[in-house]
Amino acid sequence: MPMNFVKNSFWIAIAFFCAMHTSYAQGVDPTVQDPFPAGSALINIGPNADGNLTMGGEYKQPKTIVEQQKPVCWEWYADVGYWSDYNFRGTDLTPDSDGSIFGNVAVSKWGFTLGMFVDHQFGTAQAPARAISEGGGAGVQSGTLGLALPTTVQNRFNEIDVFLQYARKLGPIDITFGNIGFFIDRRAQTFIAYPQFARDEGANGDIWGPFRTVENEVFDRLFIRLATSKIPYITPWITYYQNIYSWGQDPFHHQAPNVTDPNVRGVIYDAHLRNPEEYGGYLEGRLRGSFPIAPWLDFNPFGVISYSFGDRMEPVANATGADYFRGRPLRGWNVAQAGLELPIHLFHVVGTSTGPCAPPDVHVSLVPFFTYSYHISDPTPGTDRNEVWGGAKFAITF
Repeated sequence: MPMNFVKNSFWIAIAFFCAMHTSYAQGVDPTVQDPFPAGSALINIGPNADGNLTMGGEYKQPKTIVEQQKPVCWEWYADVGYWSDYNFRGTDLTPDSDGSIFGNVAVSKWGFTLGMFVDHQFGTAQAPARAISEGGGAGVQSGTLGLALPTTVQNRFNEIDVFLQYARKLGPIDITFGNIGFFIDRRAQTFIAYPQFARDEGANGDIWGPFRTVENEVFDRLFIRLATSKIPYITPWITYYQNIYSWGQDPFHHQAPNVTDPNVRGVIYDAHLRNPEEYGGYLEGRLRGSFPIAPWLDFNPFGVISYSFGDRMEPVANATGADYFRGRPLRGWNVAQAGLELPIHLFHVVGTSTGPCAPPDVHVSLVPFFTYSYHISDPTPGTDRNEVWGGAKFAITF
């Protein structure tokens, strides 16, 4: 059931996303604060206390409503873009691929925000690991059979994230809490090279596989965020995520199907690849700036640092047993990132309204972005300690 849902939901999400881009919405005052491009599936919506807005990575003065007597009824945000890596909380989920296309859509009313994020991998990803997953497959490259060189090939990766959140002000503090579900549709398989067995098994005997690996996954996480908008041009916030559900296609028996030597053929590893501690937590701090350079250009730098309470994985030196396959849950500092966005304001259109809501006010921007990531803990195979990626998106607020 979860596998079919993940597979079918991706195309439903694409249709929903396109419909959002083409729909007409009356009376929206865009107030999106976008924590991208660092790969978060969450959009924070809420006006700054001084009346300025940070929307889709853009710092602006509030729009002038032509019909002042009409209230703003809905707030909408949408974007679509490309990035060279999908690095999610320090884990590269599409390593050595041709990048991916992503999109977001969100609608807000009465402090509630409902939103969706989608991502689709281009080309084939691969990593020197037993799985490409944020929750496992970080095993080291040696074990009881000697030198082991795994390679996991990911031929398909689609992700849909759906979130619902509520935001309100408590004095100088903006508090946001909600729930986010992650649905991952993945096709992958693992091959392992044992060079020491090449002589016994023939010319290709050192390559064993394909092995089953982690494929489709579903996560559900609660989160709470504290922020303040009292500092001009700078918004700090801290977010804690708590995993409350984790499921995945996680193989248990690992055996080399193409090895005929009975002394080797009988070796079966009984261990899961995914993190057994399903309910780990993750703490993330961000600092984001919004500086207008010109009427058509903004400069938005940001910094991120995060700490894992068993939510991430790390490899283990001289591992034995299950740690040889998946590594162990990380408890400590995870990753630090710094980057910037350069929103280029393309056009602004104010419409008319004959209904009870204020007229539509559309802003369209092209947003190039760049991120540098330093992995503080030992990164999982396929993720570099130092990574750089970038891309661009079209952002629409209305």
